[in-house]
This record gives sequence, C-alpha cells and structure tokens, in this order.
Amino acid sequence: MSSSYEYSYELEAELRREKYLKRISLNTKNFYNRYNQQYLNMRERGLAAYIPDEMSRLESDLSKIKRLLTENPEKAKELSFEVGSYIRSMSSLASKAREQFEQAEKKRVELLRAEREQRQNILMKEYFEILRTIDPIVVNYSIAPMQQLRNEIESGRLTSLFELRKKTASVISAAESKAAEWKANEVKKNRPKNVAQAISEAEERLKSEKIESLEKTQEFLSKISELKSNLESGVLDTESAEKQVVSLESALDETLISEDTRRETVIAIIKQLRHQEFTVENPQLVQTDGKNYVKIVAKKPSGKRVVCNVDLYGKLAYKFDNYEGMACLKDIEKFNVDLKKVYSIKLSDERVLWQNPDRLSMDANSLPNNERRNA
Repeated sequence: MSSSYEYSYELEAELRREKYLKRISLNTKNFYNRYNQQYLNMRERGLAAYIPDEMSRLESDLSKIKRLLTENPEKAKELSFEVGSYIRSMSSLASKAREQFEQAEKKRVELLRAEREQRQNILMKEYFEILRTIDPIVVNYSIAPMQQLRNEIESGRLTSLFELRKKTASVISAAESKAAEWKANEVKKNRPKNVAQAISEAEERLKSEKIESLEKTQEFLSKISELKSNLESGVLDTESAEKQVVSLESALDETLISEDTRRETVIAIIKQLRHQEFTVENPQLVQTDGKNYVKIVAKKPSGKRVVCNVDLYGKLAYKFDNYEGMACLKDIEKFNVDLKKVYSIKLSDERVLWQNPDRLSMDANSLPNNERRNA
C-alpha cells in the first residue's frame, strides 16, 4: 500500500509565540542599545541643556523599552519604532540650537554676572532669578524683551514685583512658542534625511540577516530600492515612507520567524524518519513560481521511501511509497503521532493527496497531483 497526505503544520502555539517574542525581543534590544548609545553620546556632548524636554522624553522612553523587553516585547518593539522616528532629529536639532544661541548664552552670562552688582535691588534680584530659569534654547527669543525689562527696572519705570512677574511670564511664554516653532521647523527640515537614514538602516539589517529564499531577499531589496527612489523623487512623502519602513521591518521579522519555524520542523521530521530507521538524504531547498519548500527524501534498504515537502505557510505534504499491505499505514501513524508527542509539531487539516492499496513504483521524488479531500 502507498499513501500520500498533506497537512497544515505549526509549532505548538506557545512555542511559536515564545520564538516570536524572543526574536522581537532580540531585534528590539539591538534598537534599544543603539538608541541608548546615541542618548549617552548626546548627554556627553552636553546637548541636554539645549533640548531638555526631548532628552527627558528619550530617557523615559528608553527606560520603558528596557523594562518592556522582558515584560512585553511587542510593546517594546512599538515604542522602539516611535523612538526611532524622532531620535534621529535630536542631535542635529541640539547642535543647531547650540550654534545659533552661543552668542545669546554669552549675553546671559554677562547678565548673570551683573546680578552680583545689583543684589540690593529686590526687583533686579527677582529679575535675575527668573532669567536663570529660562532654558538656553528659549533665551534667543527672550533676550531682547528681557533686556528691555531690565532697562525699565534700572530707569525706575518698573517698580512692582507683581508687574515684573507678570511681564516676564508673558515674555517667556511668547519665547517658548517661538522656540517650539523653530524646533518643529528644524525637525521637518531634517526629516527627509532622517527617513533616508531609517531606510539605510533597514537595508543594513536585511543584508546582515540570513534569509533562505534568495527570491524573498531580492523582494525586500527591491522594496527598499523603490522606497529610496520614491523618497528622493518626492513621489512618497516622509510620513508614508516611515510607515513603509516599519511595515518592511515587520515583514522581515515574519519571514525570519517562518523560516525558523520551518527549520525546526524539518529537523524534527529528519529525526523522526531516522528513528523509524530510514536513511535520510540531505534536505533540498526548492524554489519555483515565487514559492519555496524544503524537500526531504528518505529510504530503507527494502525499497520503502518517504518524500516530504515543507513550505513556509504551514503546509507539510508527504508520501510513503513502495509498501506492502497495511505496513504503510503503521509507519504513517507512528510518524504523525511522534511528531506531535516528541517534537510538538501539530498536524491538522488532513487531506489525502493520493492512496493506492497496491504496491506501486511511482517516482518517490515527486508527490502525486491527483489530490482529493479525505472523507
């Protein structure tokens, strides 16, 4: 008797989930380490003084990612993409701010030095205390009106502490709005460059990963090339490009997880066939019509043969060939039971592809095409 079946295969849900979370955690940890190093570099360069809000947000997000890596890798991944979308602009933003406001900082230092000479004046002391609280990036937009308030104090035109606080609050609020607008413009101006960098990083990661399918690798490379071209030509806006980068990263993860799952399934099938005293040939990766599957051929000295095809979509098709009588069904039953019991390979959605009660001499290197669903 000879038989051929097709099944849907999958690792037990818990194991597949565990593999998924491990890969997500590993990839996200790499992103975390990269972003954390960028954060430390920016702190060492003293950029926190120029973008305190952004640095505080980054520090908080990195702390959350680190915690979520063990508690919830999926949320850590989502947050890492969010960090990636804004961290690239921070260094250039702070550097520009420092360059633009160096002169303003000198003026502020001069004003603070003058504070020591004006300690007797209550209003002047309050004035300098307020000046001390202004962020460096805001100074450029507040220095002129703040200087005007100082002149009013020195000339005696401003004598009320309440009035001083009211006016400085108004000055600082207006300056913060202008500084925020400047930041937004800087981020917008640098976004194409930052998105292009994100695409390059995705390309580097793709080239460093070992994808079995050359066609799949080429598909990813083509998408990246198209992304680059569309971004450079203006066909694609930066926001859409950034979303496509995230989608591509996720698709790459899914491909690698599917290949890892199939690899473990192939290993389990080979072990089981050897346990059933088959001699197993080296598995072959067959690529055809844009799809690929791993082909496993096993034989016994008696002539009994097994051919298994394992694809990336959870399909296992096999044929036990050149058997006498019911011995075929016994080997198939042991093969199926042990895959689930020993190796956690769940088989479902059985379809009988081909079955003949007589011993046939069909070529065991190919599965029959006359499929029919098992009744």
